[in-house]
Amino acid sequence: MYTILSNSNEILRRTSHEQELYANYIAAGEPAGPTIYSSKGEHFTEVCPSLKHFIDHELKLDLKYFGYMEYAFGLEEHRQILKKLMIRHHELDDEFVKPENFEVGCLMNSTRLIMFDLGRVIVDELEKKGDKRQPVVLSFQPGWDYTGVYESLKMKVLHLPLTPRTEFVPDLKEWCTYLDEQKPEKIDLVIINTQHNPTGKQWSLDVVNFLMDLAWKHESYLLIDDAYYCVHDPRIEIVNTLKIWLKRLAQHKNGAMATRWLHTHPFGKQFNCNALGMAMISSSPQLIAQLNTFYWHHSYLNGCVNAEILCQWLSKHQQDAEQFIVDNGMEIARKKNFVCQFMKQELSYPSTSLCTGPSTSYLIFEVPLTYSQDSTKKKSEIAEQFSDDLYYATGVMLSDDMFTHAEVAAYVRLHLGSDPANIEEILRRFKASGLNYHMKHKLGVAPGLAERLLTKLHNLVTS
Repeated sequence: MYTILSNSNEILRRTSHEQELYANYIAAGEPAGPTIYSSKGEHFTEVCPSLKHFIDHELKLDLKYFGYMEYAFGLEEHRQILKKLMIRHHELDDEFVKPENFEVGCLMNSTRLIMFDLGRVIVDELEKKGDKRQPVVLSFQPGWDYTGVYESLKMKVLHLPLTPRTEFVPDLKEWCTYLDEQKPEKIDLVIINTQHNPTGKQWSLDVVNFLMDLAWKHESYLLIDDAYYCVHDPRIEIVNTLKIWLKRLAQHKNGAMATRWLHTHPFGKQFNCNALGMAMISSSPQLIAQLNTFYWHHSYLNGCVNAEILCQWLSKHQQDAEQFIVDNGMEIARKKNFVCQFMKQELSYPSTSLCTGPSTSYLIFEVPLTYSQDSTKKKSEIAEQFSDDLYYATGVMLSDDMFTHAEVAAYVRLHLGSDPANIEEILRRFKASGLNYHMKHKLGVAPGLAERLLTKLHNLVTS
């Protein structure tokens, strides 16, 4: 049983689509076998072995790590460890990391929270200026849920399109056309996600510079989301967005943009340890100080134990950590190739309906034609229906919710962080269910499960 999906309270389950699906599937007796969770990217089987061994056998915690802190972004000892790591991983020159212009923080919570606080900084800045217009965020679709973060602050989010026509690679002409149509008078935040989630594509230098130019033109804030910077095929040269930005600042003697940028680099995807909630951030000392002030509004400063676990391990087992990044990148590349070949040869998927790139631990694929030809539904609704049907038919839970705000294509996302045996079982179940790109009918639901769903539907209609 998957603990994260289990919830015995029916009222509470209603706020989680995945927990509702799971409850229905369990009640029907798991007709296709035990659930295989391959959705949001959490890792339950492939945490970095060295980190797991360290926690089990070597970790020693001083009492000082069990209290609150006075500063939101970590103890000095932890910040210094992460600063060295940041400089090494991003190959930063001394001129880029002068203390008056550059600082690193140890974030002991989700990067989503710091992104939210950045939005609060922007809203607060406009209010102090007496500017009553709605702040504008420039994002992209498909993409991570920046929309959920910033629309909750009443900010307007524009979505630069990433489409199957270009295999989800940014088309700068298309982006310029989109911006001409939207005509934003002012952009307040530009987001860059070079190692793109969920497509796995790596954006080119031209794309990165295009977005940086926009931020510079509008004197907006810039968010560099490097969630998958160290989750990539190591044979591919990586685009180092942070270094590109810091070099640009140095060339312009920093200037107005020197304090208007934030870089996030979580460790959850890098070492398969999302539950630690650990990340490093970098920015100007001025902006980090502002973010520290906002942090106090919603949280006491805790999480130091998790910071010590990660920093102690990184200090003692640096070579293991570096080797895991390479090994994990190669393993994901092999899995992507294996899954793509299977889906093309056994499930009749055309190459154009499978999307992989050198980055991230995901593969996204198009829903079968019998689903995509439904003209009565939005593409996001089609993706959700297929994802639900596939779970009920196979017990494999994928993700469609990364595409909730994306109407560019009906695709779903398969997480490949699971161990190889799970990947093979997923594909076996896909084929056994009759899944095929050219299948004539939608996936069938097991009789016991169908009866339960009809009963729930009847109760909803008659209540």
